[in-house]
Amino acid sequence: GTPSPLGASLTMSTMAASMYRVEDAKVRNFYSPFYGHDVKDLSVALAAMRRRHERVVFLAGDSSLDNKYWFDDVAQALNGYEEFLAPQVMKKDVCYWINERCVAEGKSIGCVNTAVEATCLNDRAFGRLLPQDEFIRDNIAGDDVLVVSVGGNDVALQPLLCTAINLAALVCCTPTACLERCACASPPNLGVDCGCLGCGLPGCVAGTFTGWPPGFGYVVDLFKNRVETYVKRLCVRTKPRKVLVCAIYYPEETTRGGWADAALRAMCYDANPGKLQLLIRKVFQHATTKIRVPGVEVIPVPLFEVLDSRDPRDYEQRVEPSAGAGAKMAAAFLAAMG
Repeated sequence: GTPSPLGASLTMSTMAASMYRVEDAKVRNFYSPFYGHDVKDLSVALAAMRRRHERVVFLAGDSSLDNKYWFDDVAQALNGYEEFLAPQVMKKDVCYWINERCVAEGKSIGCVNTAVEATCLNDRAFGRLLPQDEFIRDNIAGDDVLVVSVGGNDVALQPLLCTAINLAALVCCTPTACLERCACASPPNLGVDCGCLGCGLPGCVAGTFTGWPPGFGYVVDLFKNRVETYVKRLCVRTKPRKVLVCAIYYPEETTRGGWADAALRAMCYDANPGKLQLLIRKVFQHATTKIRVPGVEVIPVPLFEVLDSRDPRDYEQRVEPSAGAGAKMAAAFLAAMG
């Protein structure tokens, strides 16, 4: 039947009250969570960005973008964040620097950090998405830009058994000349990420027959097919204007100590950093640059060309971007966006 005027009035009043709460909300603990930002706080941040800007940049992935925990550098809130942060202070994370550069360059662009510290592709396997990923999927618009950096923790933080075996074969057993001249891989993307069944066996089987030297096909499957599947799921409802997919930066070469030291030693990085760096470049060439999302311009971003592995000022804990590195990354992202 026809809705009553009273019912319509109540509905409109409820919607108006909801909008009022979001627009007038003050967020006091925006930077308190270790794992990214609370979705309710992201809703407030996104509302502020939509009110002020023509386009929003969403950050997705892990601590290579959600680096706020690793330093205490702060600055006056800007680019719309001053409307809802209490106090009006921002951590100088990657998100801050993108917003800062947009202000400096007069761009009508805002950025929200929807990446999540200490997370892996395996956390998004079996059809799962994190709450922050679902927030991207449900809110990204056609003029927006998605920046994705993920997969590093599947190697350094929570490697599966087959991941460890294949990486060890590549960085400790494969001659550098073979990796340099002969590396090739073309594992098919079946469009389903089963999380490698908790051990990495499916990727290992596929990589064995589709890549050379041994182990390389597995790594390409991880950083091409599984990242591609993740990106497609973020864009399944609305395709953004552009997607920037990052290849990870080199870890810091100086052995100052950090949470990833054991993993770096296992990959012979302390003794021969050039070998893992070569592998990162080859993965960029054969995996990151091959990622495709129908209907979307995908732009590969080699972060190993942005951070300087011999400059300790670019790093926290050897594998986390410092505040200064975040500024470099922001410049690279805006340049890639055009």
